[in-house]
Amino acid sequence: RLDSLWARLKPGHSAKMATTSAAHRRTQSTDESKSLYKQAHSPSEARAKELRLEYREQRKQLTIFRRPGSTLYYFGAECLVLGQSTLQWTLERWLVTAPAALLLLGLYWFATTTTNPTALAALLRVYEGAFWCFLGILSSVGLGTGLHTFLLYLGPYMAQFTLHAYHCRTTEFPEPFHSTRQATWARVTCDVPSEDTPEMTVWRVVQKVHFPAFIFGIGTAIGELPPYFVARAARFSEEDPDDEDLEEFHESLKDEGTSLLSRAKRFMHQIVQKAGFWGIFFCAAIPNPLFDLAGITCGHFLIPFHVFFGATVLGKAFVKIHMQMLALVFFMSKPVFEALLRRIKQTPAIGTWLHDVIRDLQASTQAKFAGTGDQGASPNGIHPLAMVMGAVVISMIAYFALSIVNQVAQKHRHRIDRQLIAQKLKSG
Repeated sequence: RLDSLWARLKPGHSAKMATTSAAHRRTQSTDESKSLYKQAHSPSEARAKELRLEYREQRKQLTIFRRPGSTLYYFGAECLVLGQSTLQWTLERWLVTAPAALLLLGLYWFATTTTNPTALAALLRVYEGAFWCFLGILSSVGLGTGLHTFLLYLGPYMAQFTLHAYHCRTTEFPEPFHSTRQATWARVTCDVPSEDTPEMTVWRVVQKVHFPAFIFGIGTAIGELPPYFVARAARFSEEDPDDEDLEEFHESLKDEGTSLLSRAKRFMHQIVQKAGFWGIFFCAAIPNPLFDLAGITCGHFLIPFHVFFGATVLGKAFVKIHMQMLALVFFMSKPVFEALLRRIKQTPAIGTWLHDVIRDLQASTQAKFAGTGDQGASPNGIHPLAMVMGAVVISMIAYFALSIVNQVAQKHRHRIDRQLIAQKLKSG
């Protein structure tokens, strides 16, 4: 037995076994490739692909601006389907959903009737975390159609907090102020700081805005999960999911173009496949509009969920959002902000005008916060730049809402198209 074992451990025998195993794997891979090639190039598959492309082009025309009546009809029909399926799912699992509903009702009753200061503080903290987590999910969910809630909510909140912290020389604001209700700035009175009040620092401001930023980062990581699960389910399924994003993903794997976008997509695929956890972490830790491709890539190549989600949380909630927070607080701090205003004033042509606009807006918001009654330069108490920013915010929210309507309507039309394709293939 020892001689036999020694013979197996000889270099020649090991090399022979490795060669045989490699040849077997190549043969198996070749057989699988031939099978997939025949399946993809069979007449039925070719006809199905042609029909899918035809119906897909028709679905792209189903938008609220091009076909408003049809879009609203399919949107309502899909809402009814989703409502019916949700109700059916709830009734089938009533042993779980009924106690959960009673528990939620009990928590709601407790939250609305309790007078315990500790409980009220804990409930307020939970509500604040849920608020910023929800906004983080909205910012990244939807494969590129997410609402840019960092620019609309978190960024302005941190900038406003920083400006007023330096103005009041304190971060301990009275009770009416809360991060989820930015309108409460107007109801907070800024006390006149005394001479022995310590100077404000970036670190003191960061300690106060850290919690909303961190929870927002976790929400952005959660919002990246749908592409991962869709691609993973499509990989396990034997049927073609007929999904536009997955089709683009498979085409990007074969794309050998030299454009910047093509090279960026190939880089995303390669770094996620080769570097694994640290590749996902790197892609999540930097401002990356193509991170949806990382989620699809991880789902397609069956990367474990804990690896993908763990790296995404570390990259987005521990690195990326903290870099954005530190940069924003630093540039909005009083010394740096004043230096930037001096630089802006030196800009040719529009420097003086832009400097005066920013200075006027800063003075009006700080006066409103301090309760001095100065509401800005316009007669109705609203600064013109604030009106423009309000219009931009409303436009972005409206675009996000319309994109949801379009996607839901196209999803319902997709259900009908799949039935039509099946009928046409069956009839020949």
